[in-house]
Amino acid sequence: MRICIYTGNHGNSLSIADLVRLLKCAVADCGYDVCVSHEPLSGCCNLMIEHFIDAPVLQQLVARKTPGTRYVLIGTELITGGTFNGGVTAGHWHYANRDYWKLRYDGFHVAAALADVVWVLSELVVPAYQAELPGKPVRYLPHAHVNGLGQVEHLPEHKKDIDFYFSGTLTDHRRAILSELARDHQVVFSPQQTPDYLRLDQLGRAKVCLSLRLSPDNDLPSLSRMHFHLQNRNFMVHEAYARESLLDPYALHAPTEDLISWSKAALDLTNRRAIADDVLTRFKNELPMTRWMQPLLAEACGHDLPRTPVSPHSAAQGVPMPA
Repeated sequence: MRICIYTGNHGNSLSIADLVRLLKCAVADCGYDVCVSHEPLSGCCNLMIEHFIDAPVLQQLVARKTPGTRYVLIGTELITGGTFNGGVTAGHWHYANRDYWKLRYDGFHVAAALADVVWVLSELVVPAYQAELPGKPVRYLPHAHVNGLGQVEHLPEHKKDIDFYFSGTLTDHRRAILSELARDHQVVFSPQQTPDYLRLDQLGRAKVCLSLRLSPDNDLPSLSRMHFHLQNRNFMVHEAYARESLLDPYALHAPTEDLISWSKAALDLTNRRAIADDVLTRFKNELPMTRWMQPLLAEACGHDLPRTPVSPHSAAQGVPMPA
């Protein structure tokens, strides 16, 4: 069965580019025919990244769900208090917009009713999604290694002219950290809609890439950001979280109170490139994405799961865990 990565519900936004590329490379690694489409394709298995806020888009999903058509809904947000991202960061124009997140949460439930299976990007949110969708298969899709994802062409370290790089949504917490570093260093912030010709050039010139929390209360790391930096051999300083993730063994975790000093100390390292290269090699050898993607795609296409999922705590050893 052909795999279609559907993007039209995002208006083909640049903000999902990294996840779309990850999905396409992961599916291709498993030997499937894969395409990206601005509309769901009948007769295919459609991977749909959650973001359903318009009635016509949902109506199109209903119309295209013909016999033999499969839908996989990918949940990307934190479910709290009957909505998405409730209380993640108060006062922020985007994350504190309750009406928007409730609309998106309600649209997710409509799409989930049509979906054959739901995938989530963090094992930490599986219980919450299972509670929301009783009787619906909820599976963990990890950020593991795929081939063909590296895009950044790094300059030699002595030619790099950007000290610190960060991309994502600016919050008060993140702005304070970047402003402090910018007092005496070259800092580049890249908004989500930055085109790749600019973003990739900036990353090739960056000495240290930052992975920052949304707020001090946020306890769910951005695995997509971490994964992108790992796969592109970007030297990364990651603001530490209390909760564990699959990517923890491949990141330098800096406590929030020490983040500024640790980030500045990273500039003094003479082997940043060697460290980033070694991390990618370990990541590739220990966590190939096909280990998870093969059984997930088999189920998504309507076949029986060939084996049980793997827990991130045993992933490096490949020990299967009961579903």
